[in-house]
Amino acid sequence: MKRCHNQLYRSSNQAWLAGVCAGVAECYGQPVWLIRILMVTLFVFSGSLAALVYLAGAFLLEKRPTQLPPSADRRPKFGYGEDAAQRAKQLSERMQQLDQRLQAMERYVTSSRYRFDKEFNKL
Repeated sequence: MKRCHNQLYRSSNQAWLAGVCAGVAECYGQPVWLIRILMVTLFVFSGSLAALVYLAGAFLLEKRPTQLPPSADRRPKFGYGEDAAQRAKQLSERMQQLDQRLQAMERYVTSSRYRFDKEFNKL
């Protein structure tokens, strides 16, 4: 998650309750659903800590002023990288390299050189 360069506000654009999750999402350039999932996960594992954090955000954060334009870049800051075809090609190349390495290891283990090295190491 990138560092927040904007000031943190409660946002009413996509708010469900107080707008804390929406404000955090706008500040860090992440989708709101991701922040909500993180809050639910925090609630599941910590119980009341998540509720306290949310309430603290609701009372301590200012509401986003209406004269401020919404953040210009609404796209999530994280990308999914290259397209699926490119990733599939890279994966195929890696699998071929892995297969070649495995074949080389198998050739070595089944060779007389391996038995010789093994017997030599026992000495």
